[in-house]
Amino acid sequence: MKRLLGRFAALSCSVAAWGTVFFSALESQAAGSPTPANAAPSAAAPARDSYAGPPTLLGSGTKVKVGAYAGLGGAYTRMMGRDSGLASFEAALLLDHRLSLGLVGYGFTRTPRGPAADDGTTQQFGAGYGGLAIRYSVFGRLPVYGTFGLVLGAGAVNLHRDDGWDDEASWDSGYRERDARGWDAGRFDPFLFAQPEIALNSNVTRWLRLGATLGYRFTGGVGRFGLSEADLNGIVIGGNIQFGWF
Repeated sequence: MKRLLGRFAALSCSVAAWGTVFFSALESQAAGSPTPANAAPSAAAPARDSYAGPPTLLGSGTKVKVGAYAGLGGAYTRMMGRDSGLASFEAALLLDHRLSLGLVGYGFTRTPRGPAADDGTTQQFGAGYGGLAIRYSVFGRLPVYGTFGLVLGAGAVNLHRDDGWDDEASWDSGYRERDARGWDAGRFDPFLFAQPEIALNSNVTRWLRLGATLGYRFTGGVGRFGLSEADLNGIVIGGNIQFGWF
């Protein structure tokens, strides 16, 4: 009987010892013990995207990058059947490096001779226009990329008294004559316009961009001073330099 009780006590001690080892191993594994080298790594759970709509033009639901720029431009165009220069200034926001939304203004450098006033005073034309500019760029592997744009807005033709100042007269003499006669704002003929454009651009640096543009100006509503839309419609070929954060 004593021998049987001794064997039972020894067996109980062995079971208790193995149980202690087993539960200690389970606790260490639950606390983050290293995975064996031959164990297969578990697949990482895919990141959830909060955007569930259709594909977007500006990325895949990610945060849009915002930049801005301002630029000066010069172009060749036609005005009232004559060659003319066209100066421009533009300022815009740039979204995701591709889509720009901005404002642009244009001014004709030529001032053609207009009809004489009722008192016989000579007059000349001036014109300008401006509005909203929307542009979208298409990138490739080359440092030069294409941009498609549309400018919509309004402008006006101004018929005013000829100052008599030209390239051969001095600024001082022209200013004195105009000041003696008083300021004359003239008369205006407003019009609407649409100017589709294509351009080739190149980012010289992160903050400097050069471009060459080709477009056509369509006008509507021109009717005073014996003019029509054909006198202001015309091709626009030029270039620009832009500073900002592209």
